[in-house]
Amino acid sequence: MGNGCVRNSQNQSQLEPKRNKSKLDREDLLGEQYTTPADGGQLDTQNFLDPTIKISTDDFHLIKVIGRGTFGKVFMVRKKDTNQVYAMKVLKKEQIASRNLRVKTKAEREILEKIKNPFIVDLHYAFQTEEKLYFIMDFLNGGELFWHLRRDMKFSEKRARFYAAEIVCAIECLHANGIIYRDLKPENIILDSTGNLKITDFGLSKQGLTNDESKTYSFCGTPEYLAPEIITGQGHDKSVDWWSLGALIYEMLSGRPPHYSKNRKQMMQDIVEKRIEMKAFFSVEAKSLLQGLLERDPAKRLGSTEEDANELKRHPWFAKIDWQKLMLKQLEPPFKPFVSGPEDTRNIDKMFTNETPKETPGNNQYLTNAKPGENHFDQFTYAASAVVAKDMKQAKV
Repeated sequence: MGNGCVRNSQNQSQLEPKRNKSKLDREDLLGEQYTTPADGGQLDTQNFLDPTIKISTDDFHLIKVIGRGTFGKVFMVRKKDTNQVYAMKVLKKEQIASRNLRVKTKAEREILEKIKNPFIVDLHYAFQTEEKLYFIMDFLNGGELFWHLRRDMKFSEKRARFYAAEIVCAIECLHANGIIYRDLKPENIILDSTGNLKITDFGLSKQGLTNDESKTYSFCGTPEYLAPEIITGQGHDKSVDWWSLGALIYEMLSGRPPHYSKNRKQMMQDIVEKRIEMKAFFSVEAKSLLQGLLERDPAKRLGSTEEDANELKRHPWFAKIDWQKLMLKQLEPPFKPFVSGPEDTRNIDKMFTNETPKETPGNNQYLTNAKPGENHFDQFTYAASAVVAKDMKQAKV
């Protein structure tokens, strides 16, 4: 495909920890009762794991904790038969059910399977027990963009442009497949050892938008990066991702999102009403791009037409980007994280890596796709066929 995006039945993968920054609902922000409609759809069963192939936590050795969230942990693990290092995301079914996130979790699992793009994480395996869900993904040890921003305070325009360009390609791929990402923020962007990035965490993504007129009314996201139309509840489409990208670029260049405040309600009000201050040290091209992305009227926002990402790609701020070479990862990243090896965690927050890697005790009975039951997530178990073939080959060596 011209946008470098493939609906894939042979996926590989990644995941990464997310900061403990809450996702907000309408009641939290505006004091109103609001029910978020479920996102989801039918799952393609083409690549689900054959029930005769057994995959479980017994196949992996826990090495370190690399993240923790509301519903579970993320571990760095090593597959015992191949010595391949992965990230293993573990979610507790009870907590998912209590938040009515069952359909969203299945939708995230589906997106990870079917989308292939060099700047989007891939899924290797998925399986479940009576009490937990497991995602096995690539382990990227270059660190969260959040971690690097916290350390460096802000980035040069050259560095910010490179990251933004890779994100544009990732979002373009999602939009081409009828998916709105809706959770773009530094915590969901991870660098690999070469300095390229991937976006992760698709729990808030919306699927099934088939044309430019499609809108959804769910209230979700992280406050600093929310588009005004999400806050006002007027309905939103794919252009909310371009607003979030504008907020992220602003933060990369200045050190803070455009309307940051410790008072969340004030921040929401400012996003809807307050004029954005362009820093004097922003280049003319950067100011122009940010004004286009941070346009409050979604219909006038850069990227809002059917051309989508192509509008951004033509902007003068991206003039130095060779988009074809970028997709092939032939451009030299402006920053390369120091990494001594595949298990090096120096770029991951020590609040996680200093924790003893152990799973919470529970019922470890493994379920296949054919196993019925109240706690069963239908058609969740999965293995990418290319990964299975590779593992079998490596295991024989």
